[in-house]
Amino acid sequence: PRSHARGRGRGRGRGTGGYTGGPPDGPVDELKTYVGGLSWNIDDQGLLDAFSPYGQCEAKVMVDKYTGRSRGFGFVTYQTPEECAAAIEGMNGKELDGRAVTCNNARQRTYDTEGEGGDGAAPGGGDGGDGGGHMGGGEQMGHEQGGME
Repeated sequence: PRSHARGRGRGRGRGTGGYTGGPPDGPVDELKTYVGGLSWNIDDQGLLDAFSPYGQCEAKVMVDKYTGRSRGFGFVTYQTPEECAAAIEGMNGKELDGRAVTCNNARQRTYDTEGEGGDGAAPGGGDGGDGGGHMGGGEQMGHEQGGME
């Protein structure tokens, strides 16, 4: 029972624990618009051009860090909550490069997508398994032999 609790408990706790502090502040960011459903042809500049009529803003398309391709969504940050709200109102459901885009206030939920992927893999796969292997190696053999004799 002792070795069972040690290997599994530690691995799982560490895996999920790492993500709880993940998302940045607050449930809704009033200056930041989440834009989903983007065409892969849209880059930062294209996003900026589409959203700048609503106010001075910065636009960032999220790209896959391995392939460099657009992940089909991005964020536009405005100077005031009013501009941000106007952009969401004006752009939600509009076509951009032939695809209807979804706009809403950026909120914690948009970060979950990344958290989930990592979260699922960590406890079972890398983190937990690794921990179990290292911890168990030398010690567990001792336990088992002791038990058998």
